[in-house]
Amino acid sequence: MKVLLMDLDVIKQRRLFPNLALMKLSQFHKRKGDEVYLNFPLVKPDITYTSCVFTWNAKKRAIVPDGAIFGGSGINRKTELPTEVEHIMPDYSLYPRVNFSLGFTSRGCVRRCPWCMVPEKEGGIKPWASVHEFWDKRHRKVLLLDNNLLAAPNWKNTLSELANLPVTVDFNQGLDIRLIDDEKVWWLTRIRTECLRFAFDDIGYERAVREGIAKMLRAGIAKSHLSFYALVGFNGDNTALERLKILQSYGVDVYPMVYRGDDGREATVSLSWHGIIYWRGARNNLRRFLRVAGKLP
Repeated sequence: MKVLLMDLDVIKQRRLFPNLALMKLSQFHKRKGDEVYLNFPLVKPDITYTSCVFTWNAKKRAIVPDGAIFGGSGINRKTELPTEVEHIMPDYSLYPRVNFSLGFTSRGCVRRCPWCMVPEKEGGIKPWASVHEFWDKRHRKVLLLDNNLLAAPNWKNTLSELANLPVTVDFNQGLDIRLIDDEKVWWLTRIRTECLRFAFDDIGYERAVREGIAKMLRAGIAKSHLSFYALVGFNGDNTALERLKILQSYGVDVYPMVYRGDDGREATVSLSWHGIIYWRGARNNLRRFLRVAGKLP
């Protein structure tokens, strides 16, 4: 049987972010002896699976063959893979440039942030899988997609597994700074990471941000090892510069994220400049920072 997989989020770029659901479907069908093709519409498939993560790419469904099975949060937030597909080693060969393993050890979240679809899509927090379910031993990097790992019932088991693997870990979706305590910091210091990602999206938890950063600095984690996402422009919020200034005062990396609606358009940001924010962070964040802050000293 010929199986066509279509990733509607694919764009021409040097580093392609893989679609985890499609990799699992590929593995499932290859084990059955089926021929699997990715984004090759010229083939006449017996079955087509289409995935779209971002709502603004859903319009590409017009190029998908009739009778395709659709999934992904950009089209249907309730679609789930069958259990025998969900808990299978992903087929990393589907995206040859990918040299890391990725997956979820927990799903859902305890928060209900108004800008986030996770509670609607995944519900409350729950354990999901062991790291060994998706870690390919050829890879020396693991990228975790958990939405709120530190709130998960299995957080300690996951961090223990990671600490004992010969890999660098990227907590890609960020860790919840409000849940940082001395025990969690102890575990995080035992895991190989290039940086630890957090978020400061609401001025209402400023105290938790300050206390969390302080705990990590006391534990010997360098400020240059800490990186914060900062949501900008959601629902008229005007605290972005205040939050950026707070983060700047600690010398941590900052990643401004301008809110994008379902149509893919970024929110209009009109902020007054007060004082100076000294930039520190990855070079590719500079454009985002300039859009928010207006200028650099």
